[in-house]
Amino acid sequence: MKKIKNKKNIIKKADFSEEEFKIILNSRSQRITTPRLQILSILKANHKPLTISEIHSKIKNKKTDLATVYRTINLFTDHNIVHEIDFKDEFKRYELLYDRHHHHHIVCNKCKNVENVEACALEELEKLLNKKGYTEISHSLEFFGVCERCRLIVNR
Repeated sequence: MKKIKNKKNIIKKADFSEEEFKIILNSRSQRITTPRLQILSILKANHKPLTISEIHSKIKNKKTDLATVYRTINLFTDHNIVHEIDFKDEFKRYELLYDRHHHHHIVCNKCKNVENVEACALEELEKLLNKKGYTEISHSLEFFGVCERCRLIVNR
């Protein structure tokens, strides 16, 4: 396991995210708890938005109940640690705000699989709006379609 040197001590790379999470929680005056650290770790490890149920199913400590996950995600959303994404289906999904670059998503209409879309063609439009005097510009863009796997199943 690769180690990262810190002035005070040596931290294992696997623990580095936990140290980051502690800093994030402390900077927002939030208690550091095992469920909070686990949820942040799950969101960081998965590079796509997850539902509350998906997050809960990935928690190793089965003593953490679904209500705790809901409360924690709501807290993280209120403190701008996590972003809520609504694909207009029956589930809201969540992903970390920090440590992520700007991206969009495509959702399969059949299996509901979500993939990141790394390219953004709207950056030029944002620059144009900035020239018009707008500041703090942001946007949200989601795509919907049928993935290759579902298309192949239908065509059989």
